[in-house]
Amino acid sequence: MAMTDDPERQRRLRALADLHARWQATHQVDDVDFTPEGADSAQRRSPSAQAQREYMRQAREIMDLDPDTGHYRDTE
Repeated sequence: MAMTDDPERQRRLRALADLHARWQATHQVDDVDFTPEGADSAQRRSPSAQAQREYMRQAREIMDLDPDTGHYRDTE
């Protein structure tokens, strides 16, 4: 089975896309690193460090990684 056909991978990618959209709207992020439209905007809004940490924790959880370290969780 190809990676693109893996239903679990597809579910996680959809969850990450949903998380990103909600996070971006909540924190009003408009930055070159997050949206192509933000690249030339004089009113660009970058995420705060706290918002970035929040996003990374949630993204790691979606990917079934330890939210604090980003390492694979122990399966034992």
